[in-house]
Amino acid sequence: METYDVIIIGAGAAGMMCAIEAGKRGRSVLVLDHAQAAGEKIRISGGGRCNFTNINTNPQNFLTANPGFQISALRRFRPRDFIAMVDRHHIAWHEKTLGQLFCDDSARQIIDMLLEEMAGVGAALRLETAVDR
Repeated sequence: METYDVIIIGAGAAGMMCAIEAGKRGRSVLVLDHAQAAGEKIRISGGGRCNFTNINTNPQNFLTANPGFQISALRRFRPRDFIAMVDRHHIAWHEKTLGQLFCDDSARQIIDMLLEEMAGVGAALRLETAVDR
């Protein structure tokens, strides 16, 4: 029987980033998704070019009952941190209106980058896997 420290349901952007961060912290990670491919919403976002972050993201842009959460989260991982990951993977990008950043080529590059980062920390991925309970 296989055991994992962390099991993440969903191989979208958030699930893959969680897997990467948990793996960086030495956790054994499994990501499950019902889809045939990881990152399907990423693939179609931004007209297929993926709006991967916004340089103007700041705590004041969020509505929440817990205003301390976004301050804490955005201190730990900022848009520039994701941009640095994109740059490390040599993905060309450009800024559109209001600080929106898009891939010059294809959203598939972001998916491949996240999968590569997951593999780099030893995170396992199981697709076409339903979670019943």
